[in-house]
Amino acid sequence: MIEDYLEAKKLGDRAYRNALLTGQYPYLEALDDKLKEEEIQGENRLGVLEIPLEDIVGTKTTGRQQAFSKNFMPILGAKTEFAFKWSALYDSVREEGVREPILVYEYMYKFYVQEGNKRVSVSRFNEAVSIPATVIRILPKRTEERENKLYYEFVDFYKCTGIYRIRFSELGAYDRLCRVMGKKPGELWEEELCRDLRAAYSRFAELYMQMGGGKLGNTIGDAFYVYLTVFGMESILHNSTEEIKENIERLWNEYRKSAGDVVLVQNPEEVKKVSGFMDLFQSGKLYNGKHPLKIAFLYERTVQDSTWAYAHELGRNYIMEKFRGLVETKIFESCNTEERIQDSIEEAIRWGAELIFTTASLMAQLSIKMALEHPETSILNCSVNTSYNSIRTYYGRMYEAKFLMGALAASITDGNDLGYVEQFPLYGTIANINAFAIGAQFINPWSKVHLSWSGLQDVNWKEEFRKQGIRTISGPEFAKPTEVSREFGLYIREEGEKVFNVAAPVYDWGKYYALILQSILEGSYHANSLAKAHNALNYYFGLKEGVIDIILSRDLSYASKKLISILRREIVEGSLAPFSGEIHSQSEKLRREGDESLDLEEIVDMRWLNDNVVGEIPPLDRFTKESQEAILSGGFLL
Repeated sequence: MIEDYLEAKKLGDRAYRNALLTGQYPYLEALDDKLKEEEIQGENRLGVLEIPLEDIVGTKTTGRQQAFSKNFMPILGAKTEFAFKWSALYDSVREEGVREPILVYEYMYKFYVQEGNKRVSVSRFNEAVSIPATVIRILPKRTEERENKLYYEFVDFYKCTGIYRIRFSELGAYDRLCRVMGKKPGELWEEELCRDLRAAYSRFAELYMQMGGGKLGNTIGDAFYVYLTVFGMESILHNSTEEIKENIERLWNEYRKSAGDVVLVQNPEEVKKVSGFMDLFQSGKLYNGKHPLKIAFLYERTVQDSTWAYAHELGRNYIMEKFRGLVETKIFESCNTEERIQDSIEEAIRWGAELIFTTASLMAQLSIKMALEHPETSILNCSVNTSYNSIRTYYGRMYEAKFLMGALAASITDGNDLGYVEQFPLYGTIANINAFAIGAQFINPWSKVHLSWSGLQDVNWKEEFRKQGIRTISGPEFAKPTEVSREFGLYIREEGEKVFNVAAPVYDWGKYYALILQSILEGSYHANSLAKAHNALNYYFGLKEGVIDIILSRDLSYASKKLISILRREIVEGSLAPFSGEIHSQSEKLRREGDESLDLEEIVDMRWLNDNVVGEIPPLDRFTKESQEAILSGGFLL
C-alpha cells in the first residue's frame, strides 16, 4: 500500500536533511565512483550468501543512486512509478519474503547493489537483519597499509571458513582465532565447526549488543574473541542466556578498552597512588603478624628440576625476609596442565591468598578466567604484552642485559663469529636476540651472530656451533639444576672442549616482587591513575630498577669489566638505548642516524632480525609440540 511507502519516505527525507545539515553526501555511495581512485587486483565470485543488511552501503553504479537517501529509504515522490513498484514489492515481501537473491559487489567489507535496490530498501524498512545475495568480491591491490593488511587477513580467513560476519580491529586476530579453535592459519575448517562458530557468534552478538556493547568502540568480533579465550565456545552454545550475560558482564572492563590501552610500565613511579583530599583520612588495608598478606606462587615445574622456578623461589624467600611479619606465602609446584593450574588457584584462594603470582605464560588464560571469577584476589602472570586488565603481567627488559653481553662477546672474541641460542620466539625474545647483535656491532661492526633455536624438532644447537667452529656463545640463561654443564650464559668453548663462563644475565625476582608488594602495602596498587582507567598494565622493569643485571666472571680482564660498567651506567642513566639511532634489519633500513629509540611496544613485539644475525624466525610447525604449546600460550604469532 502507498501508505507504507509514505512512511518509508519520511525516514528517507529525514536522513536526507540530516546529511545536508552535517555536510555529508545525502545519497547512496556509488562503488564505480570510489574505484576511480583505487587500484584493483581482481574479482572473486563467492556465490550466494546471507549478508547483513547493515553492511550494504550503496549501489554499484550511479543509475539508482539518487532514488534513495543514505539509509536506503526512498525519497522519490509518492506518485512516481518507482513508488508504486516499491509498494507492490513491499506487499510481496511481507507475504512471501525475498524470493530472488540480489546481486552485490563487495569491496573492503562493504556491499554495493547492482540488482535489487528496492529489495534492500523494503527489507530494511521491515527491520530484517540479512538478505540473500549473489556476491562478487572486488580485491584491492595489496599494500603495507594497516587497513589493507587487515582486510586481506579477513579474506584469507574467509577462504578457510566461509564465515563472513566476524570482523576484527587488530592485525593477527584471525590467526589467533584459528588457534583458539584448534586450527592452523590457512587450514580448511570442517563444516560442523564453521556452523558452530557462526551460531556462537550470532548468539553472542545479539546479547552483547542488547547489553550496550555497540557503545564501547570495539568490534563485536574483538569482544567475541575475548569471550572465547576465557569461557570457550561451548559456554555460548550450551549455557543459558542469563549465564552468558553474566559472563559478558564479568568481561565488561575488558570490552571497555581500546587498542591503545595496553600499558608497558617501565618505572615504578608511574603506578604510584594519586593522592587526593580524602586520602589524608583514608589508608589502605593494614597487614601485620596477626593479619598478614597471603601470597601464592604457582610454578610450572618443581624448584628442584627448574632453574626458572628456583629463581622465583629465591625471590619468594627474599620477600619473606624483607617483609617479615607482614606476608605469608605458599607455593604450588608442577602447575603444567589446565586442571592443575585451576585447582591450584582455587586452593590458594580458599587458603586466603589475596595476591597470586603465576610464573609462566602458559598460565595466563586460566589466570584471567580465575581473576574474573574471583575479583577479590589480585593475580599477576609472569609474561609481557597481555591485553587484559583483569590481571597484570610482569617481566624484565632482558634486552638491556643482552646488549651488554653482545658487546662483551665481541670484545673478547678472535674473529667475527658469535653464537646465540634461543629456545623459541615469544614477546620480548626477538628483542633479546637483536639487542645482543646490536651490542656486538657496537664493538665490532663486522660481527656475525649465528642464531640457533633449541626448541626446533631434531636440532642439536651445540653440535651446530661445533661444526661451524663457533666458540663464543650466548647459551641458555642458566643450566638446569640436574645438569653439571657449564654451557649457559655467555661462555667460550676452548680447545679440548673446556668451557670458560664469561657472564650470565640474571633476574632479581626478589627486588621485582618487593616493588609490587610495596605498592600493595602502601595502598597504590589499585589506586593509581592507570589502574583506575582500566588499563591493561604490564610491568616491564629493567637495569635501572635493579631487577635485571649481568654477573661477570672474576677472571675477566679489567678492561672488559670497565667496558661493561660504562655501558651499563649509560643505559641506567638513559643516555644509551640499544634500539636508538640507525638500525638495519636483514631486509631493510628501519631507522636513521639520530632517530630516538623504538617504543617499548615496538621492542616487545619485534618480528625482524638485525642485519648481522645469520638465521631466521622459523614457522610454528618446525618447533616441537611442547615448544608450540608455549608459543601459543604466550600469544606470539609466527
